[in-house]
Amino acid sequence: MKKNLFIIALLNFGLIFSQCTITGPDQLQVGERQTYTATNDDAAECLDCFQWAYLDQKILLESNTQQNDLAVKGAVPGEALLTLEIKTKNGQAKCEKLIEVIVPTSSTISNDNVKCDLAVNSFKEVRAIDKMVVFEPETAETNLKLNWTVTYRNGEIRKSSEIKPKFDYSNDHVIDKVEMEVFLNRCTAKISKSYNANFWYFF
Repeated sequence: MKKNLFIIALLNFGLIFSQCTITGPDQLQVGERQTYTATNDDAAECLDCFQWAYLDQKILLESNTQQNDLAVKGAVPGEALLTLEIKTKNGQAKCEKLIEVIVPTSSTISNDNVKCDLAVNSFKEVRAIDKMVVFEPETAETNLKLNWTVTYRNGEIRKSSEIKPKFDYSNDHVIDKVEMEVFLNRCTAKISKSYNANFWYFF
């Protein structure tokens, strides 16, 4: 009888310990910010009832980690396991959520009045020398005209009309966004990327 009661107690404890959920997107782009919310009907009323945790560098926890809502930003591509412990009226609950962090997607804006095929829809980052990056359009077309606009985290804006422009960066001088404007005959397109500070830290 005592053995049966002990087993039942263990099962009940397991239910209490795992009885919470985390809602939010399963996927984040690098640099994207989303909110994740904890749900638990038995959470106690205290200032530190919630404790979010993540020990790697693929995501950044950007708000108070002791509230039921948490702002998370994608930092490095890969899988991140976000964990949460909640103090409840009956003990402690624990839950987790797997988040996939992906590279930022490019956005393209074309001239809709002309049927255009510019044969370029992306660009890449190439390390030149230490703390210097070259942006290169991914295309075999040689007659393109390009205008580049680079925006730094501190608000500084730099421009270039070179095909493969070179820009400096550092941990204190982070590139936030790059826009490539493409011209060919009567066609134009704008392709942009946004970056998180950690992208340049590991670049």
